[in-house]
Amino acid sequence: MSCAKGHLYPLLLVRLSLTWVCAAHTSYRGVALIFSSLQGVVAAVGPCAETIRLWLLRVGLFLLRRPVPRCSDWVFLVDLTIQLGEHKCLVILGVRLSVLRRKGYSPAHHDVQVLSLAVLTRCNGETVAAHLGTLSQRLGVPVQVVSDHSSDVLAGIRSWQRTQPVHQRVVDTYDITHGLAILLKNQLEPDARWASFVQACQSTRQQLQQTAGSFLKPPAWRSKARFLNLASHLNWANDMLILLEGADGATLAEQLGVGEAEAAPWLEEKLGWLRAYACEGRTWGYFQKVVNVAEKEIKEGGLSRTSWRRIKDRLEGESPPVGTEKAFRERVLSFVRKEGAKVPVRQKYLGSTDVLESLFGKYKDLAAQAPCREITANVLMIPLLVTSLTADLLRQALETVRAQDVEEWLDEHLGPSPRKKKRAALTAARSSNTHEGPESA
Repeated sequence: MSCAKGHLYPLLLVRLSLTWVCAAHTSYRGVALIFSSLQGVVAAVGPCAETIRLWLLRVGLFLLRRPVPRCSDWVFLVDLTIQLGEHKCLVILGVRLSVLRRKGYSPAHHDVQVLSLAVLTRCNGETVAAHLGTLSQRLGVPVQVVSDHSSDVLAGIRSWQRTQPVHQRVVDTYDITHGLAILLKNQLEPDARWASFVQACQSTRQQLQQTAGSFLKPPAWRSKARFLNLASHLNWANDMLILLEGADGATLAEQLGVGEAEAAPWLEEKLGWLRAYACEGRTWGYFQKVVNVAEKEIKEGGLSRTSWRRIKDRLEGESPPVGTEKAFRERVLSFVRKEGAKVPVRQKYLGSTDVLESLFGKYKDLAAQAPCREITANVLMIPLLVTSLTADLLRQALETVRAQDVEEWLDEHLGPSPRKKKRAALTAARSSNTHEGPESA
């Protein structure tokens, strides 16, 4: 088995290590323990956790720095993630429009490239515009920029757009998932009945989670982006209403561990309140259905000037909506029509940043294993999450990027790590206490 020049371990072992970290969500220490348990089978002595971590950082920095071709059909996906601490991470992904036309409009991780990854202590519209400008000069002006339209990102995109020639105006579209979630939020948040439903769900979850009936508890409400995840709560409510109407007493009693005579009263006591929301539940379910249809159309077929018509056609097959249902459907169609109007005639563009959100989610899951929740050196794993780790790529990365290069990049972008800051503060405090000595009598 071959090794990279100047390295002890075979490239296959490096590849296994990084794959287990990035794809199997295994910690550095966990991978080291796997190799330790296989000592003498895979290698005489396995790598330690710090060696595996350094491999990842070197490969990540190599991927971030390697040349990307200049093209005329780039689509940029822009987002800003924030964790604990002072740093923010601005990521710009790129996918070729030709790739979308060939593979579909829901790109997978390996269909995109990390074009820019910036760790910042301050990020506003000017910062985002500067990064877009630098990137477009290097790779070519994109045909489209897609984002969740957060305030800083949107301000940056619009500021950068104003610097482009009129004949080369870049299409800026609102991520369909976030846009529709905002419409749902605006529809439901002012509704007092919705607020009481949410409160009742939370109360029921607390009552059931430590009991024999915990298998019937509602899903947890997310503290953030809850309007992106309503379907599971509405499905739970529908399932519980079905159970209330036709529960098999013997089966329910068996699952609860109580007598058959006690099962029905228990169910009514804990979940009977849902009957009062049956009518509203159908309306809320229709809202979610409209959102689902719109998302499916755009994520599968792309965003175009005719997307709103196809969504309307998909919703025509049943009795026409009235009242709030009709008004919400019209707002969704209007939103899609407005975004689709930005796309050139007879063209289809990307409608969603789901691949970027998924990438951030995977990074946060992996980073959660670290003792510190701040953005740290592990941010360099993001390029690995969208790359096939071949032996040739790993060889080139490990022979090109030195440990010193990683340290210099980290010092420039992150400064001292949280652990180093803590160690420095404690060392100074201990030194100060030692020098002061005991007080005189």
